[in-house]
Amino acid sequence: MNTPKRGNLSTPARPTCPNSISKVRVIIRVRPFLPSEIFSRNGNPLSCVSVLDDSSLEVTVRLKDQETSRNECYKLDNFFGQEDYNVNQIFQREVSPLIPGVFHGCNATVFAYGATGSGKTYTMQGSEELPGVMPLAMSSILSMCRSTGSVAEISYYEVYMDRCYDLLELKPKEIAVMDDKDGQIHLKGLARVPVSSMSEFSEAFSCAVQRRKVAHTGLNDVSSRSHGVLVISVSTPSKDGSGDFITGKLNLIDLAGNEDNRRTCNEGIRLQESAKINQSLFALSIVVYALNNNQPRVPYRESKLTRILQDSLGGTSRALMVACLNPGEYQESVHTVSLAARSRHVANFVYSAQRQDTLTDKIDMEAKLQAWLESKGKTKSNQKVGALGSPFISRMPSSVKSSKKVYTWQRSSKAKAVSKQRISDLSER
Repeated sequence: MNTPKRGNLSTPARPTCPNSISKVRVIIRVRPFLPSEIFSRNGNPLSCVSVLDDSSLEVTVRLKDQETSRNECYKLDNFFGQEDYNVNQIFQREVSPLIPGVFHGCNATVFAYGATGSGKTYTMQGSEELPGVMPLAMSSILSMCRSTGSVAEISYYEVYMDRCYDLLELKPKEIAVMDDKDGQIHLKGLARVPVSSMSEFSEAFSCAVQRRKVAHTGLNDVSSRSHGVLVISVSTPSKDGSGDFITGKLNLIDLAGNEDNRRTCNEGIRLQESAKINQSLFALSIVVYALNNNQPRVPYRESKLTRILQDSLGGTSRALMVACLNPGEYQESVHTVSLAARSRHVANFVYSAQRQDTLTDKIDMEAKLQAWLESKGKTKSNQKVGALGSPFISRMPSSVKSSKKVYTWQRSSKAKAVSKQRISDLSER
């Protein structure tokens, strides 16, 4: 196994070419009924999830309570039913298209969200016979590395009880989560393991998985007690012959499931873990609400989870949410899908790392967006980009706004200096 490197895991300086706006893509994965669930329903379980319309670019998903006949409908981006092989379909159709961008410096995030026991860990990790998104993504990236001369490294950490811990290299203390001047997240001292083959990946990955916190609960025999984050970093030689490297990241996140402690019967440390998990997922819902309503402050700092997801929700990464559902749990499914549907409206400002950004580039991007909105009659010239009701229900990244302020201050300072010089010239005359 390769020796882990230590360093700051962070997003490289934000570049600008090309610029695009990408909304969070949200898909549904319904896991199959378990044998015990089939037996308890007399061999004829009925799913609370179905698709009404999948003929367009989005799908209409219906959730129906089999006992009360209450039902709700939501529009999402794609739907994957109860087939055992649907994780591979999810990878081929939804995750694989994100990978080429990583080789051009475009960061991407895939995260599984849902209630405990809904199949999130199976979706992301899979099994030996049916690999999940994480090993499938690693295999695809290594294949592209061989043809591009790129180098891949992995980091794996967990957010347990609102603290970050390295899973590739045991450390006595938690990993510090820090921000740089551009608002990018750093995990100070997080191990980075170079990977050049699937055997090397499997060795490091399986060791890290065994270190992750899991426990038996009333609803799940092997319940994740932490959020798990696998980061695959790719460094690609620049084509301009300068010897520089373009770096992109793929973040693959297996979120812990929200829990109803009236049903889990958690006590002691399990209850404390559950409280922290639920608090972090509630913080996630508040962030989504703030972004959708264009609130002046988005509370990313309310939890470690929302801090590490900051670049994926209203930031600069492409993002895919896999909403995982238990087909026999109506109320849990409603809770999951309602947040997932709201997340579709969050837009990210995606950059590619072909060159370093400048203040002018950032201001030009904002000006183009403003002009587009005005041309469509969506906003007045004095309204800010991303206002509620525009097609980009988001906020400009903080670095763009702060850069605009700096640029405006510099411009006004120069104007004042010129004015003073003219007054001085007139006085001398």
